[in-house]
Amino acid sequence: MSLRRSGASHRSGFSLVELVLAIGIVSFAFVSLFALLPVGLTTFRQTMDTTIGSQIVHRIINEAQQTDYTTLVATPTFDRYFDDQGNEVSSLDNSVYTAEISVTAPTPLPNTSTPSSTSLATVIVKFANNPAHRASPFETTSPNSYSVYSAVIAKNQ
Repeated sequence: MSLRRSGASHRSGFSLVELVLAIGIVSFAFVSLFALLPVGLTTFRQTMDTTIGSQIVHRIINEAQQTDYTTLVATPTFDRYFDDQGNEVSSLDNSVYTAEISVTAPTPLPNTSTPSSTSLATVIVKFANNPAHRASPFETTSPNSYSVYSAVIAKNQ
């Protein structure tokens, strides 16, 4: 004996139209997310540059504060180079960041009768992201943007 079903057969699953609509909705969502990816990566890189830069400048100013005052004042302007992790490297070719350190002594005093103090030195740190290894990233014609930080260091008696 054979059993016969009467009426329409019972189907389970999705139709082709339902599958196409679902794939279209998912692909639209993915295209929107992929459009945000470059913006997120650019923001992440800028944040990393700012964080590493502030750590490097903080380290340089701390070293200047710990240096003997006469040695600090006698030091001319010089450059230091750092890799992408903030570690100091010896040459411009291996660097990503460049810091130019200059010391000005005596330091001018604002709103006083004495024009400057012989017990104070101003340390100025120019910091630039320099992945192209430009020899002078701090010139006005350079396409790099840079930040300038300063600290006043007192002579210990």
